[in-house]
Amino acid sequence: MTARGRSDQHAPWFRHVERALRRWRGAAVVVAVSGGGDSVGLLRVVHELAPGLDLRPSVAHLNHSVRGEAAEADAHFVARLAEALGLPCDLGRWSPARPGGFEAEARRARYAWLVEVARERGAAAVAIGHTRDDQAETILHRILRGTGLRGLAGIPARRPLAEGITLIRPLLEVSRAEIRSYLAAIGQDYREDATNTDLSRTRARLRLDLLPKLAAEYNPRIAEALVRLGRLAGARDRALQAELRAVERAAMIRIQPDLVVLDRSILLTLPPRFRAELLRRIWRDRGWPEAAMGAGRWERLAAWVRRTEGALAVGAGIEAIVTRDDLTLRRRRVEGVGAIPPEPVPLPVPGEAPWLGGRIVASLDPSQPSDETIDLDRLEPPLWVSPPRPGDRLDPLGMGGRHQDVGDLLRGRGVPREERGRVPLVRDARGIVWVVGHRIAHRVRRTEATRRTLGLRW
Repeated sequence: MTARGRSDQHAPWFRHVERALRRWRGAAVVVAVSGGGDSVGLLRVVHELAPGLDLRPSVAHLNHSVRGEAAEADAHFVARLAEALGLPCDLGRWSPARPGGFEAEARRARYAWLVEVARERGAAAVAIGHTRDDQAETILHRILRGTGLRGLAGIPARRPLAEGITLIRPLLEVSRAEIRSYLAAIGQDYREDATNTDLSRTRARLRLDLLPKLAAEYNPRIAEALVRLGRLAGARDRALQAELRAVERAAMIRIQPDLVVLDRSILLTLPPRFRAELLRRIWRDRGWPEAAMGAGRWERLAAWVRRTEGALAVGAGIEAIVTRDDLTLRRRRVEGVGAIPPEPVPLPVPGEAPWLGGRIVASLDPSQPSDETIDLDRLEPPLWVSPPRPGDRLDPLGMGGRHQDVGDLLRGRGVPREERGRVPLVRDARGIVWVVGHRIAHRVRRTEATRRTLGLRW
């Protein structure tokens, strides 16, 4: 490890980082450093730019207590680097409280701890080392699992982390190769995390297998193309949200915590997908549960507006009522709606199971609407419904039979932590069949050999 050396501050990417940091001129900034190349590169760049921008950087490193001696060596490396650079350093330690869901829990713990450090240091920003390669991997991952404009926009360059504290990513326009070249030029070493090359992890396979294959066989600049797609999607999403805010103000007739009444004629002026996005915005602003509201469900709710009258049980105790003039979204406050059943609820085939004021339906009639359609002959009855349990895993569709922790799946799907325990799981004798509203298991997918199907909906 060394603290010697100076970079070429006239490199285009270096000037871009400087521009990204200008808004924090004169501020204290906490730099999160794992010890890996990206975060070490970020620290060295921030340290080099600090005098000209009057920045007051400090270093923060959280030991996740899962890699034994390697993790201890990482912490020691970061502490010595901070000392060599003359920077204050905060070292923390966190251990998972329960089995399963490690990645999601670790991420929450890391950000919560960084907020604490930032407050103690009086910092206005926390800087982390995501690069352009991370952005490309994120966008590709979201494309593979299915996403909309907001998901295509990828990782934001900055976002609020807590009141008065912003999370910033100054390296988001810089490639990993440029960072490594910079570190080599200044003689700075860094740590390698073996989990980054663990091909059982989706991100590692994207980074080490799929992206190189796409670059070699289809587009050598695939990473740049994905990042450019993210920029365009982000710009379009921001414009769309501005338009929808104006429509929302015009359409809103009445609004209460459990009730929203909208002018149906204004909603019908929107294309179906924009209408779905508007309803999603309103739903989210009310703080209503989104756990089971996948893309297909939003589309069906948007289509329901075209009916002249009727009521639709949307799920999670929410009802949509259409009249000639209005659309009413109403959250029903029914005794016991919020209580998760203490025991698994049987799901007959065909039949239904009650869940949180709604019902999960299994239908053999292909003409009936469904959220998912699976291969009936791949099931091992009986079926039942229950909440997630510690250590729950499944083989999500699209992962080729590889298994994933349910907690990590829900985090990746954007389900808030407080809602994850209320997401119903449909199970058979072999395990999880459907994480309701999110993913079916790969093993029950339809194939060319499928002869009988089962429709599932909530």
